Amino acid sequence: MFSDTLPDELKRLVQNHNWTAATEGKSSAQTFRLDGPERLFLKIDNPEPAGGLQREAEALRWLRQYLPAPEVLYFDRVGSRDFLLMRAVPGQPASAECWQQHPTRLAETLGHTLRTLHAIDPASCPFDASTETRLRDVAIRVEHGLVDVEDFDDENMGLSPQEILHQLHTQKPFAQDDRVVTHGDFCPDNLLLANWTLSGFIDLGRLGVGDRYADLALCERSLRHLFDTDRYSGHFFRAYGLDTVDLDKLRYFRLLDELN
Repeated sequence: MFSDTLPDELKRLVQNHNWTAATEGKSSAQTFRLDGPERLFLKIDNPEPAGGLQREAEALRWLRQYLPAPEVLYFDRVGSRDFLLMRAVPGQPASAECWQQHPTRLAETLGHTLRTLHAIDPASCPFDASTETRLRDVAIRVEHGLVDVEDFDDENMGLSPQEILHQLHTQKPFAQDDRVVTHGDFCPDNLLLANWTLSGFIDLGRLGVGDRYADLALCERSLRHLFDTDRYSGHFFRAYGLDTVDLDKLRYFRLLDELN
């Protein structure tokens, strides 16, 4: 089994567990669910310029001071591979069918939960997810041909990564970030709920201080895709605390996400 290639300390931690491959959205990491004396999750990936699994491990440890997230049991870089082992948290992803049966309540729960994350003092956060930093990161991805053009939203199909990057630099609709602690990929798949209460944030490799609309844009888009309607977007924004929504910023951060 794959476990034969693990570092010795990690091999000891995962012994007596059964391995199941788990999907991980757009992440390049291999992810495994390990069932045994307790449920664990293991991610394995190549190091990335923007931090990758090392950044995620550090972000998890930091966020757990404020909000629930998986406990990091092990992280190390061995040769050309990063290994991140986490203890599972209870609950189901907010995208699960049990929550989808109540779409208004789900939209409002997402709004309230995001507001709780954004209420953390950004001065306490050591991670940079500013728009300028993210533009530099995606420029590296474009340069090295790492962007999946087949995953673009319908409205951007046919554009090249270079064209999107040019638009991001020339059509930015704001001068400064509205700074908060952002998740970086805040969508129902990356939020675990138990009894309609947050039980854990996951997939935190892009967490950092950035513009609040980076999270608002991705979550609103996910809600529309989940229910094939924009009927619940208003519930999400009102629960978050927005009376007026900046549509230009929503579009901008959806476009930026195409290059991640």
